[in-house]
Amino acid sequence: MSNPALQLSVGELVAFACRSGDLVGESSAGPTALEGIRAHQRLQKKRPKGSEAEYRLQETLEQNGHTVVLSGRVDILHPQPDLHRAVQLDEIKTTYVPPHKLSESARDLHWAQLKIYGFCYGLQQQFSADTPLALQMLWHNLKEKKTYPESREFRWCELETFARAALAEYLQWHQRWQAHRQAVRASARKLDFPFTQYRAGQRSMAVAAYRCLRDGGELVVEAPTGIGKTISTLFPAIKAVGETTLDQLVYLTAKNSGRQVVRETTARLQADGLTLSVLELQARDKTCACSLGLCSRDDEGICPRTRGFFDRLPEARRSLLGRPLLTPEVIAEEADRLQLCPFELSLQMLPWADLVVCDFNYVFDPLVQMHSLRDTRLRRALLIDEAHNLSDRARAMFSAKLTRGESRRAAAACKGSHPTLRRAIQSLVRALDKWVEQLRESGQESGLAGKGENPGLWISALEDDAPQGISGAIHKVLLVVSQLWEQSQSPPEAIADWLKALFRYQTVEQLAGEQHRCITRVQNPTNPQSSWREQEVELLCLNAADFLHQAYTQFHSVIAFSATLRPPVYVYRQLGLQADAPYLTLPSPFAAEQLGLFVCPFVDTRYRARHQASDALVELIARTFHSRPGNYLVFFPSYRFLQQVAERFTAQFPEIPLVQQTSGSSDQQRSAFLDHFQSGHRSLGFAIMGGVFGEGVDYVGEQLVGTIVVGVGLPQVNEEQELLRAACEQQGENGFDIAYRYPGLTRVLQTAGRVIRTETDRGVVILADYRFADPFYRALYPQHWHPQTCDNGNTLSAALDQFWNT
Repeated sequence: MSNPALQLSVGELVAFACRSGDLVGESSAGPTALEGIRAHQRLQKKRPKGSEAEYRLQETLEQNGHTVVLSGRVDILHPQPDLHRAVQLDEIKTTYVPPHKLSESARDLHWAQLKIYGFCYGLQQQFSADTPLALQMLWHNLKEKKTYPESREFRWCELETFARAALAEYLQWHQRWQAHRQAVRASARKLDFPFTQYRAGQRSMAVAAYRCLRDGGELVVEAPTGIGKTISTLFPAIKAVGETTLDQLVYLTAKNSGRQVVRETTARLQADGLTLSVLELQARDKTCACSLGLCSRDDEGICPRTRGFFDRLPEARRSLLGRPLLTPEVIAEEADRLQLCPFELSLQMLPWADLVVCDFNYVFDPLVQMHSLRDTRLRRALLIDEAHNLSDRARAMFSAKLTRGESRRAAAACKGSHPTLRRAIQSLVRALDKWVEQLRESGQESGLAGKGENPGLWISALEDDAPQGISGAIHKVLLVVSQLWEQSQSPPEAIADWLKALFRYQTVEQLAGEQHRCITRVQNPTNPQSSWREQEVELLCLNAADFLHQAYTQFHSVIAFSATLRPPVYVYRQLGLQADAPYLTLPSPFAAEQLGLFVCPFVDTRYRARHQASDALVELIARTFHSRPGNYLVFFPSYRFLQQVAERFTAQFPEIPLVQQTSGSSDQQRSAFLDHFQSGHRSLGFAIMGGVFGEGVDYVGEQLVGTIVVGVGLPQVNEEQELLRAACEQQGENGFDIAYRYPGLTRVLQTAGRVIRTETDRGVVILADYRFADPFYRALYPQHWHPQTCDNGNTLSAALDQFWNT
């Protein structure tokens, strides 16, 4: 059986085989797609009579034993007007600078595309080797609104030589890639489940996942802690790669611990014969050699590892293809060997990995999402771990904020080195000032509860009242930045984060709709004589469900799973899932006797009652600890409440060692906190509900014997949550539940899930708040919970003694 023809676009071929020289600028640099389309249309309308726009080329050719279908569209085709003139093909490229200021590698890449178009056209018209063909590049400078033409004439044999060389390089790689894929599929088909038997519910999850991966669509799974969600999803996904037409798996996890579990799981499967290649993407600031202090930028502000990046890339790509685990450490080692940017090298390997493990933002964030993952010609599966985190994360991705103070500091950082950029940023600061003055003059200053209750705050629907002056000023700043990047220059490194915020603002504003609000805040100066004041404009996304839904459509299958995805109606609406997508809820794999769950309604942790609640909590915590000394965690709704109870507890029980989570703790401080919770220790830890110690950490066996949950986890009342509540109520939904109670319940369930992680674990969970006895919460308890109500401290002690002595 012969191999099927390889479908290849000219753009794809050029991007892989014709790039050389430096890695220039940023992905956000240069004209937007919309600007490019509009410029193309304007120039195409001006074409001479008889010429054709968007001329389609599709030619089948044989090379190196492969049948290739090469396709593309020429911007303008000028047919041969007479015997003395050659046929001419035009390619339009939009820029922000004149073409002579573009980098040589960028110009060469543009010409490479046009040359291969010329080859395809000659193939279509059956040109002889010496047939001439005129090629014209039209560089259109959007800033000047001026077009710079550059024409060259080639014999068709010259174009054929160039195109065949590019094809030879691509086909050599394609052959290696296909050999790897065949090995992956063969090993996946032979793969057996790596454990002797399935846990309760594990097989049901694996079967449902396989069906979704095979047939396409969406699946939601709420699988209790300990069921083995990672292997229950990855194993059927890998089997689907071997047995169906699935091409690539993308596994999203928001936490380092989640990536580690995937790494360990795939390593186990690889030890059983699987040849899968796993790429683990890490954030730029944790990967970039410059950020880690491993290299220094040159006098022009350019990282030396980006100089000649594409000249050294092919060797690195060949070296990394097919390796079992492309971890950040493996990528960094290869990047060091060839002096390449490790972050950019990891992105270049993304299309050539069978399983990509990364954060949510690589798929959903409009500024970070990988365009290679949006190629719908390939069948990809999206596996979303800890999906309960996605709603809040997505809202943040589609929100943006711009402050006056940071903008002024950015302008100051450009003084001397970048005068044009500095002037543009200063204009942006003035636009912010003008916007605030317009709001003041309009008399619309208001608070959430009513007009005039919060001076210095304005809130409006974005489509009704967008700050157009700010938008125009931002565009001018980013125009200057794009001109720098197109000339292989760089803005000051000190304003890199500020520029990212600016790009986000522009992007979010272009995407925003009825789900967004524009919030303007002015902080009055403490000194009435001062003319300075801080002010900010925020574009707040209240619900990102539509954006998430759009992203799902790029994938053949989407599986969202977590231990806490309830109630289903709330989850589906927040995550943009199809209403008819199957919802699978699984039983706990552990025996009910392993977990003692005690509800203590004699404690009131509401904000106004916290002073009185502190003494009751101190007593409750001490009773729990003394019932069976070991490692316990107490989770609080805020640092202030945590510290308040900690002070009283330490004063009354100085003999019990207490360790506290601190705000803004470093990785080292977090590691030191967790070191207290080892088997054989007797540690009491105070932490924040919904924080790093309440999710994604496996406390196995004696590492944790009990958790005390203080309060129902409601998010803090603020402008954002109140706007979310109001927006839901306008749509006829229960705004308080959606903005506060459901997110709070998710935190509680995640926190409670830390205690029982294996078949041999045994421990207790104390729910300390009268609201836990409310029918609203009881109706949402997981099926494997069997709560016991304790009306006072003595009842709790008796219940704990009975549990531990049974």
